Amino acid sequence: MFACRAAWQRCGPLARQSLYRAQLNSDVVPRRLMSSVPGGSGENFLYVVLCGGAFAGGLAYAYRTVSTDHARFVDRVSEINARPKSDWKPKAWPPKGEENGNE
Repeated sequence: MFACRAAWQRCGPLARQSLYRAQLNSDVVPRRLMSSVPGGSGENFLYVVLCGGAFAGGLAYAYRTVSTDHARFVDRVSEINARPKSDWKPKAWPPKGEENGNE
C-alpha cells in the first residue's frame, strides 16, 4: 500500500503535466507535403479508368456466361424431353423375396 502511494505521489504530477500538454497539441494540424496530395496529377482519373474497366469486364463476363449457359440449358432440356418415355409403375409393397423373420 505504501509503495503504491509513493509511486502515485512521484508519478502523478508528471502524468497530469503530460495530459495537459496533450490537450494543447490536439488542435495542431500536422503539415503535409504538397508533392503527394491525394487526387493530384490525375490520380483519381486513373482510379476511375481502372475501376470502370474492371466493372465493364465483369458485366461482359456475366452476360456471356448467362447467355451461353441458357443455350446449353435449353439444349439439355430438349434432349431430355426427346427421350422415349415409359409409363411409371410403382413397385409392390412389401417387396417380394424378403422373408418376414429376418431382422
